[in-house]
Amino acid sequence: MVASSVSLRGSSSNTLLHHFPRNITHRSSCKYFHGDVGKFKSARSCSTAIWDALHESPVVQNEGNGKGIEFLYLMEGIRANVQTYLWLFEGCLNFGSLLVAKKLHAKLFKSGFDGEHVFDDIPSPSVSLWNEVISRLLAKKLASQVLALFSRLITENVTPDESTFASVLRACSGGKASFQFIEQIHAMIIHHGFGSSPLVCNPLIELYSKNGHVDRAKLVFERLFLRDSISWVAMVSCFFQNGWEDEAILLFCQMHKSAVVPTPYVFSSVLSACTKIESFKLGEQLHGFIVKWGLSSETFVCNALMTLYSRWGNLIVAEQIFSKMNRRDRISYNSLISGLAQCGFSDRALLLFEEMQLDCMKPDSVTVASLLSACASVGAVMKIEGLMPNQYTYPSILRTCTSLGALDLGEQIHTQVIKTGFQFNVYVCSVLIDMYAKLGELDTARGILKRLREEDVVSWTAMIAGYTQHDFFTEALKLFQEMKDQGIRSDNIGFSSAISACAGIHTLNQGQQIHAQSYVSGYSEDLSIGNALVCLYARCGRVQDAYLAFEKINAKDNISWNAFISGFAQSGHCEEALQVFSQMNQAGVEANLFTFGFAVSTTAHMANIKRGKQIHAMIIKK
Repeated sequence: MVASSVSLRGSSSNTLLHHFPRNITHRSSCKYFHGDVGKFKSARSCSTAIWDALHESPVVQNEGNGKGIEFLYLMEGIRANVQTYLWLFEGCLNFGSLLVAKKLHAKLFKSGFDGEHVFDDIPSPSVSLWNEVISRLLAKKLASQVLALFSRLITENVTPDESTFASVLRACSGGKASFQFIEQIHAMIIHHGFGSSPLVCNPLIELYSKNGHVDRAKLVFERLFLRDSISWVAMVSCFFQNGWEDEAILLFCQMHKSAVVPTPYVFSSVLSACTKIESFKLGEQLHGFIVKWGLSSETFVCNALMTLYSRWGNLIVAEQIFSKMNRRDRISYNSLISGLAQCGFSDRALLLFEEMQLDCMKPDSVTVASLLSACASVGAVMKIEGLMPNQYTYPSILRTCTSLGALDLGEQIHTQVIKTGFQFNVYVCSVLIDMYAKLGELDTARGILKRLREEDVVSWTAMIAGYTQHDFFTEALKLFQEMKDQGIRSDNIGFSSAISACAGIHTLNQGQQIHAQSYVSGYSEDLSIGNALVCLYARCGRVQDAYLAFEKINAKDNISWNAFISGFAQSGHCEEALQVFSQMNQAGVEANLFTFGFAVSTTAHMANIKRGKQIHAMIIKK
């Protein structure tokens, strides 16, 4: 609803265009009103004349009169066109008539107006009108409609301006647009001469950053002639969020030299970058700048500072920052609780958690993980007032047990699960199965799966993955077939685990069949399935097929290379294994202990002492 005269006066007659009707027909607006009809006949291009006619009526002058709505609005059964409503709203603006505007707004809603067809009745609408509608849709978070309207704008040969592009780019940030679409918009921005406009380029930098295209964001930033504070902050944040910590810090230094006033947000990003690369001294210097700029009371800056000092082991300063904070959020508590737990101050971590409860802050998975590392048993965590066990708390704790390999603690939590009646909750059970399977308690995991009352693909594939991980390949494939027989469609984890099981027992044909099933199910480009297929071909000695499968993986990770090397090594293709190991080093991919282990065993198998010494030297260097 129109809330105030300020909002009316601050907008044009297009304020409510996003509520306009579908299938509008042009009629003379003079037909639609009681009163002095003659004055309307010459007023099709003059909204003031229309309003004068209405204003002279005693019905309109008495805005409290219920008959005013009949006079101002349409007669029952007749729909006004867009231009009529524009005239009326412009009259409301000119005469400051809030009550009439509110009643007119109500009529708009009753008439079922929307913004999608607003331009159907307006010949040659200006770009400012398009921008008004786009901005209204964007404010309502209707990104898809914004993009559709932009496409229509281009189709109707309307020339977009800076505001158009800025709004459309913000609509793209919701993930509704393909990257190809974003690139097309970028090309149009350059074509229309806005390639150096901060209004357009700032959201473009943020958009490229969210999609991980740092180089493109950097190029946009470098082409900016006049960089405002938002430009600098967007680029620093882009570097940090995509793991370019050194570049984020260097750009911040450049920003400082350019005399650009830093924002709390940019300090938060740079401090986090310092923490990640363990540049604690630089972070301490930044702390001085923060105090100088008067930003030491900003919550997210304090959170970043506490994390920095906690990781550095300087808990005295971290606790001082915490005690001086005016407003604390969950991250504030988590930062200090984690720091205290990591440094062995378990009692203080638990006391701070109690204080967190008194401050009406609910714990999350980060809180629970920190407390688990501080406590000797789950009982100490569960006894703390406010940590209510539920279907979300239990999985968070159980995942932490899995990552820490804390089976004893996981078993205690399982007991709590049963006591609190969550033993049949699908979500909790799937995480229990995953924990027991990964930690080698396969019989326990299978027992939970058998007792499960609902068909849950995550639980089944967690069990299959557990069998494969512990080399029970035949059991994994039997369970995979059983899952299929029950009509449960596998996910990517199930397919990759089954293909890996086939690799383990060298059943090439079955592995290829499962891969074909995964392809039909829409997992043609899944990384885990691609890695499993490489391993299958390599272990079965199919060298060329292994290379082809490896080349088809778009985003190769460490596991892709390891699958390649280990597969060749286990099938006796030692030369190929060492060749892939060399290619991995040339590609700049960091080898881990798993990689080195297979490389060394391969040289031993070949009795290649010279190559073995070279790999040994690489291990020592690391």
